[in-house]
Order: sequence, then structure tokens, then C-alpha cells
Amino acid sequence: MAKLYKSILLPFLFLVVFSCSEDDPLPMPVVNFFLDPEVAEVGIPVMFDNVTVNAARYEWDFGGIATSTETSPSVTFSDPGTVTVTLRAFTEDEQMVEITRDIAVLERVLTGYIVNVFPLTNGDDPWDVGVPAGEEFADIIIQLLPEDVSNDDGVVDGIFGDVSQGPFGIAVDPLLNKVVLSDEDWNFVLFDFDGDDPADLQPEDVETMIGAVFNPLQLPTFKNDAGDAGFISILLVDNDGNVLDVDLTFELQ
Repeated sequence: MAKLYKSILLPFLFLVVFSCSEDDPLPMPVVNFFLDPEVAEVGIPVMFDNVTVNAARYEWDFGGIATSTETSPSVTFSDPGTVTVTLRAFTEDEQMVEITRDIAVLERVLTGYIVNVFPLTNGDDPWDVGVPAGEEFADIIIQLLPEDVSNDDGVVDGIFGDVSQGPFGIAVDPLLNKVVLSDEDWNFVLFDFDGDDPADLQPEDVETMIGAVFNPLQLPTFKNDAGDAGFISILLVDNDGNVLDVDLTFELQ
């Protein structure tokens, strides 16, 4: 009789234990994510590195700009500003935990440039043939302008005197002239100026020394440890073997 009692009771106990485990909710997700790179900027892909645990699926909302169900999506923002990012994590039994953060999306603002290498002669001749010895070096006008004429960002500078040794650099104050290095084609051109008045440029007063067309977001970029400033490297060798090597410095604002 005892054996029969055991054979009935044991399956009943297993059934109770199994039923309780089926009804218990799964552990709740612990939600978190990081940005790579840590500072988001316009035109540069940002990976949202999801480090959540105890989740089976995800829903991302990037402030109405984009959504994703990927674990760690990559997003490229086209405009600066603050974006509210929400990550929702779901368990297999549809329990949900979410986290929301405001992300600042910044843009590259020019702070200066350094011309490291440029043509020191016009072919085999000095730039200003016929002038007194020691004065035949180029007076240089620098243009950094977007190709899109509707974009009025850019700088035009001048270096006058004996520009013969290089490199030379010019600082740009973003408070006085905010130049946003936008995701488009730009021109950096050096001109030899032979006129009398740089404020009254005439076509016959200038000769192109060398220039480059580039997209500032697609060139090699080197940032500081904080990721909020750095420089862009422009390197060009033209058909005549002339070299242009320029660094554009910027801050993310």
C-alpha cells in the first residue's frame, strides 16, 4: 500500500513544481547602451552599442528621425541638435523595460588651417618673374569655399610678403566667422596674387598655384581623446607633381 501511495504522490509533486516554474516571470532586462564614437556629429555614422542583458528583442526610437529593431544599430544624423533616443528591451514573455537619453548631435566648425606643403615655384621659375631679387616670392590668396554657391560658408584669406618657406597657418575665430564643414564638396585653392589691392581682385592679378576638391567628412580625420576636436588632412599631388598638404582644424559644436 505504501508503494502505491508513493507512485501517486511523486508525479503530483513534479506537476506542481513544473506548473509554478511556467508561471514565474522571466528576469527583467537591465537596459543600457553606449555611443561609438562617443560624440555624435552630423554626417558621421554612430553605432549605438547595446549592452542590455535578459532581453529577447529590442525597439529603438531616434526621436522620430529613425527606428530600428536591430540589437546595435548604426545611425547617421543629417542635422545638428538634440535627439531623444529611446531603447525598449523585451523579454520572451513580453515584459518591457526602456531607457531614454538626450543625445547632442554636433557639427564640425572650422578653427583654422595649416598649409604644410605647396608649390614654391611656378614650374622652374619664380612666381613673380622680373621683380627685384628677393621679392619674387608669391603673395598668396587662400580660398576655402563650398562648391554649392547657395552655401555662404567659407573663408578667403591672404598671406602677403615672402611666402617662400612654409608651412604657414591661419586661425579662424568661430565667433566672428562660423564656418561649418558640411557634408558636400569644398574647394581649397591657393592663388599667386600680383595686383596692387587685394580688396580689388581682377582676373589678371591672380594665377592658380594649386587646389583640391574634397568632402571634409570623407577625408582622414584625427581627433583628440575627448573626441570633440581634431583636424582633417588634405593631400593632393597634381599632374605636374606639385604637392598640396593642408590640415583643417575643427571643433564639434
